[in-house]
Amino acid sequence: MKRLLVRFFWPVFIALVAVALTLVLWSGRTDFMGYRDMACVFEERSPGCIDSIADWNKGLAFYDSSVAVTQDPLQSLKSLLWDYWNVEFAGADSAASSKDVIFPLRVLKNRKSGCVGLAWLALMVAEARHLPVNAVLLPGHVFLRYGKQDDGRGQFGLKVKNENFEPNRRGYRYTDEEYREKYKNGNWTGLEFKPLSMREFVGLAAFDVGNLYLNSDPTQALTWYRMAEEFFPAYPGIEANQNVAKSKLPNQSPF
Repeated sequence: MKRLLVRFFWPVFIALVAVALTLVLWSGRTDFMGYRDMACVFEERSPGCIDSIADWNKGLAFYDSSVAVTQDPLQSLKSLLWDYWNVEFAGADSAASSKDVIFPLRVLKNRKSGCVGLAWLALMVAEARHLPVNAVLLPGHVFLRYGKQDDGRGQFGLKVKNENFEPNRRGYRYTDEEYREKYKNGNWTGLEFKPLSMREFVGLAAFDVGNLYLNSDPTQALTWYRMAEEFFPAYPGIEANQNVAKSKLPNQSPF
């Protein structure tokens, strides 16, 4: 009996931890959350935790000072991300290899990131300072787009220029045509070049976390895929990877 309990303890324990996070995400509270609160929840911390992080508050102060001097919100955002915080690209082999490069609070702490982690951090700043920034999907990648579609006016009434900027190249500007050429051999879904909503972006991040566990812990992977499916049901990669994870489950799995 003791051996049986030991055999099932860790799978059940992991499942319970995952369920606790899932209940927070699926409780309906996410309708009132933004990028900052979701960053806290993904780290199993209380919404609003970002307000107590010194690096975050100092960064916003730097951004405000830069805008006051330059009158250029986009350049000030880039300066914050890649000069003041000096976030470095983790490298092609490491861009989605751990939570450290996906979760923005860890990116802020460690100063290394892939496209999703850097984009999430940028979107948190944009949310805090009411900047017109969106994440845009490509095959296996996201980039950032700055600009408005209405009157072209942004923070402080300043004119907004529409511009793409690349998370993995310190804000380098690729045009849509250049992105199409770079990713022409990727797996296109029809969702590309459309700004992601907050829920869709968070779903994409959950999908990336699920992929971290796909080979080592399919039970954990399925938990994250279920979250991804809840937030971004239109993304076709979720179902495909769910099927792969299910094929790897042992017979005694609670799932």
